[in-house]
Amino acid sequence: MSDQGDKDQAIDEAVMDLLHDHVPLTLLVDLVDAPASEQVLREEGLPEDSWWEQLPRQQGATD
Repeated sequence: MSDQGDKDQAIDEAVMDLLHDHVPLTLLVDLVDAPASEQVLREEGLPEDSWWEQLPRQQGATD
């Protein structure tokens, strides 16, 4: 089997494992065919609540 065939088979198996673990198919499709974050921001804008600014910083985390 070719390298591409091996990669495709590995991807197929990984997807089937995720589905078996009850990860929704719609989430998997969104991850594969997601719009760019810039496009999402243009269309939806930032949320009113900046929840990420209230998260505690982890010690040793870098920006």
